[in-house]
Amino acid sequence: MSQLTSLYLAPNNPDSAPAVHSVRQMLADLEIIADSLAPASYTAGEGFSRHVIYAGCSPYLVMQPPQDGSLHFCHVVLHGPYERAKLVTGPNTVKPRCPVCRIRFEDWKDRLADWQSGSGAAHCSGCGHNCRASQLDWRGHAISGRVLVELRNVFPGEASPSDLLMHSLKMHTGEDWYYAWAAYLDDSDPKS
Repeated sequence: MSQLTSLYLAPNNPDSAPAVHSVRQMLADLEIIADSLAPASYTAGEGFSRHVIYAGCSPYLVMQPPQDGSLHFCHVVLHGPYERAKLVTGPNTVKPRCPVCRIRFEDWKDRLADWQSGSGAAHCSGCGHNCRASQLDWRGHAISGRVLVELRNVFPGEASPSDLLMHSLKMHTGEDWYYAWAAYLDDSDPKS
């Protein structure tokens, strides 16, 4: 089975931890979320398809949980606040680039466990620049934050958040947000 992917939203500053209840209320006000599925997990509301803009024509969207109990449907999960920023990658993550010299980190997968645990810096072999993994150019295929909004069952490049959604996040939290695609995040798994 292929790995499930999501569209994520997070504050530009990965160390920021905006109030999750404020983010949840904003998502409810825009009708992006509806009924609770589990703690911090919600069905997609009527506004989901207005604020998640799909590329291409007539995507087939499953908006309600399937009878088989699978997670193959559009829904929203709020994560955090975590004690420190969490880096989330996915099955289609590209080799990140140094923000200074643009060289690719060919060995990024070997470094990923250290980066995800917060114990390793991203040291560029090209120019010697040291930074956090969240500062690398992941080209929209990884995200880092203490608070994450996960829009599930949205595939890489298939959709992006509306300008109104991004503006509303900024207005409710006082800071800019960005988006990227990555794998489903399972908070019950201590390795994730």
